[in-house]
Amino acid sequence: MGRFQKPIILSVILGIGLYFGAMFLGDFQQTGAAIAKLGLVGWIVILSLSLVNYLLRYWRWEWYLTKLSGTRMPRRRHLAYYVSGFALSTTPGKAGETVRSLYLKQHGISYSNTFSTFFVERFQDLLTIVLMSSAAAVLFEGYSYLIIISAGVVFASLPVLHSRLVLSKLDRMSSALPTKFGAALGHLIELLNTSAVLLKNKELMGGILLGITAWMAEGIGFWYLLERLGQDVDLLAAVSIYGVAVLIGAISFLPGGLGSTEAVMGLLLISVGVPEPVAIAATLICRIATLWFAVFIGLIVAGIMAARGIVPVAASEVVEQG
Repeated sequence: MGRFQKPIILSVILGIGLYFGAMFLGDFQQTGAAIAKLGLVGWIVILSLSLVNYLLRYWRWEWYLTKLSGTRMPRRRHLAYYVSGFALSTTPGKAGETVRSLYLKQHGISYSNTFSTFFVERFQDLLTIVLMSSAAAVLFEGYSYLIIISAGVVFASLPVLHSRLVLSKLDRMSSALPTKFGAALGHLIELLNTSAVLLKNKELMGGILLGITAWMAEGIGFWYLLERLGQDVDLLAAVSIYGVAVLIGAISFLPGGLGSTEAVMGLLLISVGVPEPVAIAATLICRIATLWFAVFIGLIVAGIMAARGIVPVAASEVVEQG
């Protein structure tokens, strides 16, 4: 995997260190008891719901990328490329997942198309998470302004992304800037122009429906986890807690939302009456079953592809090899 091995290994080591540290700083025995109480059936259910999330998001990704590029790849190979990006989910804004573009470039799919698809995917995920967490504006005091402002920014930016007036002004601005900054702004304009195709009509509505279904699967998994741990938390409250925690993790721009997501999830659970040791245990299990399960699958798939000689190769490396 070459130069991508180091960030992958470091992110995994960091994550393992943080999670074991959290277990020992909290209540190790209570966490262990919670894991045992969840049982094999419980793990199968919540991991299966996480898989539903990943597969629905892949379906949306494949639909969008095929729409932009006009290229339909073999599904198993494309799914492997998509999933391998999960190995770098612990990068800020999940930007490391764009490693998919290096695989796809070798099939003639441009960076412009993959980056635009990635941008729309992240935008729609943010929109979905805001919708999921909207009930928290009423249920939890102190979070209403965050939810309202986040929703306002996300929904207000949608017409801006379609605005020809905004794009034309940006285009004129890029011509007046120094070459380096003008070129960077030009790339942004190209990304926005390409992305606009996916942010209207059936592509927009279909993507939102797939996103809501995907993220609701993990939200329901979180509620089911609490039920298995003997906590009577309303489904709407559980989904909202999960949504707010993921939202704050996303806007914190910390790698994988590490620390911020866990802190908010634990505090909100405690606020609805979940005992602190159980809240810590539930938070850790939830993150293992969602974020770290994805990272683990990504590492396995990327490793299998590397063993078969299928590696992400940058355009510059192709030139050097030639």
